[in-house]
Formats: sequence, structure tokens, C-alpha cells
Amino acid sequence: HKSEMPLGQMPVLEYNGTKLPQSLSIARFLAKQFQLAGKDNFEQAKVDAVVD
Repeated sequence: HKSEMPLGQMPVLEYNGTKLPQSLSIARFLAKQFQLAGKDNFEQAKVDAVVD
């Protein structure tokens, strides 16, 4: 239900009882969670470019 969504939008990732909205925030979180974010800021920017 829309009223249960942070910012009233989708997508939303629920993790440990907390809801995280916005696709880019979700992608960054998952990349860090599964060690896919890159070894340095430049590699992380390349990962962000794929998601964008």
C-alpha cells in the first residue's frame, strides 16, 4: 500500500525491518552488501554508471 512506502514511491527494499526507498539507493546498498561496489571511488563510480 502506498501509505506504507517511504516517500510514497516504489521501489522499496525492506531489510531487517527497515524500508529503503529509491532504486539507486537500493542498488548502492546491495552492491556494498555483496562486495560489488568496487575497491575505490572510481570503481564505485563505474558501478553507479551501470545502474544509472
